[in-house]
Amino acid sequence: MPKKPTKHAKATQTVHASHAPLKHHGMANIPVYHTSTVMKATMADYREGRGAYDYGRVGTPTSEAVEAAVAELYGYDDCVATPSGLSAIGLAIAAMVATGDEVLLPDSMYGSGRRFCENVLPAMGVKPVFYDPLLDEAGMRQRITGATRLVYIESPGSLGFEMQDIPGIVAAGRGAGVATACDNTWGTALHFDAKAAGIDIVVEAGTKYIAGHSDASIGFVLADGEVAKRIRGYARWWGLCVAADEHYLALRGMRTLAVRLKQSAAGAVRLAEWLEGQPEVVAMFHPALPSHPQHAAWQRDFTGSAGLFAFVLDSKLSQKAVDACVDGLALFGIGASWGGHESLISQRKPKRAFATPV
Repeated sequence: MPKKPTKHAKATQTVHASHAPLKHHGMANIPVYHTSTVMKATMADYREGRGAYDYGRVGTPTSEAVEAAVAELYGYDDCVATPSGLSAIGLAIAAMVATGDEVLLPDSMYGSGRRFCENVLPAMGVKPVFYDPLLDEAGMRQRITGATRLVYIESPGSLGFEMQDIPGIVAAGRGAGVATACDNTWGTALHFDAKAAGIDIVVEAGTKYIAGHSDASIGFVLADGEVAKRIRGYARWWGLCVAADEHYLALRGMRTLAVRLKQSAAGAVRLAEWLEGQPEVVAMFHPALPSHPQHAAWQRDFTGSAGLFAFVLDSKLSQKAVDACVDGLALFGIGASWGGHESLISQRKPKRAFATPV
């Protein structure tokens, strides 16, 4: 009798999803298919599109493996890989809207994603409307209009780490027949179950925790049913594709995702707790700490945290003093991004229409 499929824990799935060595001559890791051209045996095969693959941009065994692995991890029907987290954001939003529509976006949205919405969507005839990330269900119901086609969520928010009322926002969207999309790069599939929360579309910058080694650029968009088909269609029409090596690095990185995320999260909590006790730090933005204003929302929606957090320094400190402190750090590099093997630090001054949770 064949064995029934077993529902494995997320951590186990990171190791075993799309792992099929016997399909590749016993190789433990899937080969990297560098190709544009896919040849057919006969003219009839070519004319009728026979075979699993048609063109390198559309898909290869390497791209198929990483997309299937991430889809399995999240529990959605399909996953489309894109060249970056930003391109994943653009695909997820643009595929859902048309001229005359509006999109509701949290004021705490990732900066590059916000710039896409502010500059590209209006050129498409789509109106971006930014809302207070701390809106509850009633507040969101008031913001949704007849033109609203998508409500975008990012929890915690970029830089300010606002925890949104995800159940309330999803309920408001569902009640109005409006889809919801969520950037889940911070939580990942291990710490936030977007499918169980009722999210229609998930975006994750695989550059961060999935790839995890600061050497690959890749994004993912996940959805079910007709929405998934629409997103894959748009990706194909736009010519979005990811280099073979990036696919390989993302899948390789995913195998250690669970252990890396666990260690990163634990170290970040210890560091945040220490920083919170320093006189120069006037506010700490880490959702896993009891001092966070929406700590209860984090406990409700998430099963763990990540290595990224923010804090506010006393305004009396001079820029020269801040620079001297950061420049003198031995184990922290100065740079953008996160989720890699190295520790990073940077200084930002977020602009908000709505107050950050100080």
